[in-house]
Amino acid sequence: MKLLPVFATVVALAFGAAVHADELTAAKRANIKTLLDLVNIKAIPEQIANNTVQSWVPGVRQLDPKFPDKGFTLARDAMLAALNAKADAAGGLTEQVTLVYHNAFTGTEVAELVKFYQSPIGKKLLANQPKVNAETFQTAMKWADSLSGEIDQRVDAALKKEGLKLPEPPKAASGAAPAPSAAQPPAKK
Repeated sequence: MKLLPVFATVVALAFGAAVHADELTAAKRANIKTLLDLVNIKAIPEQIANNTVQSWVPGVRQLDPKFPDKGFTLARDAMLAALNAKADAAGGLTEQVTLVYHNAFTGTEVAELVKFYQSPIGKKLLANQPKVNAETFQTAMKWADSLSGEIDQRVDAALKKEGLKLPEPPKAASGAAPAPSAAQPPAKK
């Protein structure tokens, strides 16, 4: 995901220091467009479609184990087409994210970000970001898993203090269907 470094910067600035955006001039808008192109904003609809449909798979498979993979592909492609059709329209993703950057950065800062992402190190960051993000996530998950016993104890203690307890998962009988998955397919309309 190439957008993470820029969005992380936006979040850090938005919550860490007050940034007073200037006027959204044509030059600033053009620089933001360049920045969005550099960080590949166009990849977001595909990520949304892929992640959404992938989250449906366990629930759909539980309801219909024979549901064909082609069905997931068709659903993803239809969702992606709908998202892409509106991404650059008035009020669409590009316009909304342009305003996010406008509110977070001054025109000078946007120009500096563009310059950075066009530099050799900026290009290297963008090229390596998916791998770095994946490895960072895997490392973080292993780290969190190593703390699962302590986490469980703290969660249980906090709930117990309030007189609460998490429900036990249902025990599957031999040959019985597995418990319902947390990921569910979309509701039929």
